[in-house]
Amino acid sequence: MTRRPLAIIFLVLVAALAGYGITRLALRPLSPQPGVTTDTQLAWLEREFGLSPAATEEIRRIKTDYRPICEAHCAAIGLAESARRSALASGDPAELAAAEAELARLKEVCAEATLGHLRSIAAHMSPAQAQRFLALMQARVSHHPGRTGAPDLAPPTASAP
Repeated sequence: MTRRPLAIIFLVLVAALAGYGITRLALRPLSPQPGVTTDTQLAWLEREFGLSPAATEEIRRIKTDYRPICEAHCAAIGLAESARRSALASGDPAELAAAEAELARLKEVCAEATLGHLRSIAAHMSPAQAQRFLALMQARVSHHPGRTGAPDLAPPTASAP
């Protein structure tokens, strides 16, 4: 083999590894706190907000139903973040502006959906407890680099920001 085919093979391998790395970063799975499971979250909610067993089971159903929605939002945001990084690397200001606008739009869609999800959980609490729950949880609806997924329904000291 001559040097040219070896260089092409090398470049293809580098591109494949870069593609894998970008995809792995953009489509990272939800990252709950270690030891924070749905059962521990629900047990805390039940104790902290005085939920009945029936309300706790309804909240379990709500969480289960929301998970694929949340995962879809996370995946879309991850892809939009990758598109923004690509646009940044390209140096095209119009492409970057469009990518940033799309990323902001997707984050807003996610935040609104998550707030709706939290309100549906709060609907199974007394009015005073619902207000306290929403005040606690709404502060956790954010999109910073280390955050993926809906906020953990657990004590503030047990969940990631």
